[in-house]
Amino acid sequence: MIAAMFRLRVTLSILSMGLEPPADSIQSMPRLGWGGTMALSIIEFFGFRPLDPAAAPYRDARRCPFVAGDCIKPNHGACTVNQLSGHPIICCPNRLYAEQFKVLQEIAEEAFGAGSQLVLAADIRPRLAAGRMTGREVVVFGRYWGQELPLPRPPGAGQSESRKYYVDWILAKLDQQGNVVELTAVEVQTIDTTGNYSDQAQTFFAGQPYIDAQGRNPGYSEAGMNWENVNKRILPQLIYKGHVLRRESRCRMGLYFVCPVQVYNRIRERLGGTLHEYRPGNGTITFRSYELGPEQLQGQHRPLVFAGQFTTTVDQVALAFTSPMNLPAQDVYEAAINLALGRASAARRQGQGAATLFD
Repeated sequence: MIAAMFRLRVTLSILSMGLEPPADSIQSMPRLGWGGTMALSIIEFFGFRPLDPAAAPYRDARRCPFVAGDCIKPNHGACTVNQLSGHPIICCPNRLYAEQFKVLQEIAEEAFGAGSQLVLAADIRPRLAAGRMTGREVVVFGRYWGQELPLPRPPGAGQSESRKYYVDWILAKLDQQGNVVELTAVEVQTIDTTGNYSDQAQTFFAGQPYIDAQGRNPGYSEAGMNWENVNKRILPQLIYKGHVLRRESRCRMGLYFVCPVQVYNRIRERLGGTLHEYRPGNGTITFRSYELGPEQLQGQHRPLVFAGQFTTTVDQVALAFTSPMNLPAQDVYEAAINLALGRASAARRQGQGAATLFD
């Protein structure tokens, strides 16, 4: 117990300074009176409140109600979760495709103008043959829209063939002759979870309420959100793809990034408050955030609500990511070490000898 409390003291010291503690320090922290270091509750299960009868056919078939396809997280079926404090957090990207992919329609209208019509690539040839092209068609390339568009990447060292990579969505505006007039790309990301909430999911699969060890109903599992993934994975991908798109002569509105509002806020926090805002254009990234609207009657989905957007350049994002300005004070690691050892750094600097683990 003494060792556990020591780890707790070190971890809390680091957290208080705004730093990311080692993962093993979190995992080994003693369970506290409020139900553990992490707490997560499923609030949308296959698109509905967990025990809503409307979820049953989707639950039993492991189907997603938002894309008319298989659930991409069939083992737990969670679309949206909640922590002990805060608003619902969308944790499945397919949840952002609700209301017939309205996020793509909104981006198409912003990028290409009102009246833009989303169509499948397979629909263009029949339209051309029938003379029914209007010039408002926007072809959608992406999962659930018939065709993904793999893009080549230059081969790495020792590779004989180019690898492929994907942007989640490519939107291409066509003229009446079927020629590409303009294009843009859309990346969609939510947030991964840490820990395990399979106990909660299995209870909902059985059609029963989940009551946790503290008697809470709905209960919480010992799980949380992987916020660090925003820094390690999402931002580097956006920077790379943003640079690729700025070389496209017909990409005049840059790259769009769609995410839950909590991810949007974390990105703004990580990049600092000094980014200049720009109009969408070649070489820009537009961050668009969404959240759930108010709870609805049984059998109805909560609406997906646009929460705001911010546009800046790829260069601004890259510079802020590699040279962050929102750093903690100098010597915070030394202060955390000295605090954990029970010795003030000032005492060491006053010549009282080298710090040791034992007095």
